[in-house]
Amino acid sequence: MNSNFDVESRYQAGLRKWDKYGPDFIPAWIAEHDFGSPPAVTDRLRDVLSSGSFGYHDEDTKLGNSFSFWANARNSWKVDPELVIPTVTVLQGVAACVEAFSSTGDGIVYNTPSYPPFLDLPSHAKRRSVEWPLIKSETGWQYDLESLEKILEADQGIRILLLCNPHNPTGVVLSEFELTQIVNLCREHNLILLSDEIHSDFIYKESTHIPTLTIDGADSVTITLTSGAKSFALAGLRCAVAITGNHFLKEKLLEVPKFLLGGANRMGCEATTAAWETGVTWMDELIRTFDDRRSHLKSRLDTEIPKAKMFLPDSTFLAWIDLSEFNPGENPAKWLREKTGVACGNGPDFGTGGENHVRLTFGTSLSLLDAMLERIIKGLT
Repeated sequence: MNSNFDVESRYQAGLRKWDKYGPDFIPAWIAEHDFGSPPAVTDRLRDVLSSGSFGYHDEDTKLGNSFSFWANARNSWKVDPELVIPTVTVLQGVAACVEAFSSTGDGIVYNTPSYPPFLDLPSHAKRRSVEWPLIKSETGWQYDLESLEKILEADQGIRILLLCNPHNPTGVVLSEFELTQIVNLCREHNLILLSDEIHSDFIYKESTHIPTLTIDGADSVTITLTSGAKSFALAGLRCAVAITGNHFLKEKLLEVPKFLLGGANRMGCEATTAAWETGVTWMDELIRTFDDRRSHLKSRLDTEIPKAKMFLPDSTFLAWIDLSEFNPGENPAKWLREKTGVACGNGPDFGTGGENHVRLTFGTSLSLLDAMLERIIKGLT
């Protein structure tokens, strides 16, 4: 892994991450790492471009087979390729599932803090938002299973549970016991479980990712959604998949009009399949790199600016940092940006539990991470 990449060339590439705030700010606001894609991805794209063939293609078979290989290689998860459905993005897939498995006025329950588009999705789909807050303790963020049970007993109109595992923004990874409880509650209350597992490739050594569809009974209620976008920095190529637990769920999802479900474009499909087919060793190296980054970040914060509180994430390349002791106001990210020149994600945008927090992306070079830290330490001490 080349951790000393040319930062200036990345900035000149015209990526939104670097362009949003301009050259005077160091960007750490978006969930996108700076290490690009494996060589096999650019080789595959170069071959497609050289062929001049950009017509209709069989993305279902390619993505189904390559994801099945990847799931087995990463998590010993046996996936039937026929149950893999291409879509444009994970969010598009979630929206299609909401359309397929719920009706106007039905409730969608989700964790807070949450990936911001999930907060907006229910109202846009004419559904009801039902929050299921995580609990913050002295040791980290936790799922409150007793609270979920009470929520489902009190509101019989909830039809979908939207789960983000590993969790964005906290980096918490659900245990097999917790997932089993969640699946059982969904079955008991006749809910569809939408499991966003887009961050599941970034699991650190003390944790284990359990694919929801490997839990007993999950196949009857679960659709998993994922993509190579986070793992291989492919967000701009717009390719994701939904994996249904059985053929009934697949056929029900495919009743959604094609123009709502969407599909993978040719270049996105080729890049994603190349990554899933060849990227195992590359991903292992990337995780080791990010493991070093998260430890380095926490160590420097604890030592040099202890009022900025951070739990070590079990997954992702995202740090969820509590700035409460600085009283940063209603927009902590703006407050921090103006004081330090480091652009982070704004905690309140993630809903309940995001107050006084920022989300910092540490998936970058050690030199750039240290440059961020130097600015933050100087600005806040």
